[in-house]
Amino acid sequence: MQLKNLINSVLTRPTLAAAIVTAVPAVLLAAAFVFQYGFGLAPCVLCVYQRWPYAAIILIGLAAFVLARRGHAKPAAALIFITALIFIGETLLAAYHVGVEYHWWASAFEGCSTGFDVTGGGSILDKIESTAAVRCDAVAWSLFGISMAGYNAIIAFAMGIYATAASIMVTRKANGF
Repeated sequence: MQLKNLINSVLTRPTLAAAIVTAVPAVLLAAAFVFQYGFGLAPCVLCVYQRWPYAAIILIGLAAFVLARRGHAKPAAALIFITALIFIGETLLAAYHVGVEYHWWASAFEGCSTGFDVTGGGSILDKIESTAAVRCDAVAWSLFGISMAGYNAIIAFAMGIYATAASIMVTRKANGF
């Protein structure tokens, strides 16, 4: 019974849902910066691109939290749903990065190339300068065979499901259901 009450409160309380939706990407971004600046694990281009959706989610989540604290549950739920959409987009971007890391496909993003063609046009110096310093197709860190991009995909997917469920449940509660 206590687990059901916990799940119910995590899904139906708009301030708590907004706080969770805001806190998880904040922790993930903090972890990324600790890996980068604390352990010298420089990000590749795709890693940097994966940070931007989290920054947007944090801002939207903070707005949802403020609205929820002021008693505006429905607009807060709408913002939480927007974060769900961004989490799903983040999932796709992270999954794409996993595919690049495991060589299922080549990256289409500029600056993520793993080398350059010396026979094409332009100078070799220009090609060296435009080649990413950190390769997108190399797994820089993994735990239990899952890379950081893999964990990012898993967490973003779970948060997308959570934010969707929370936005629905907050709206239902606000409507008296």
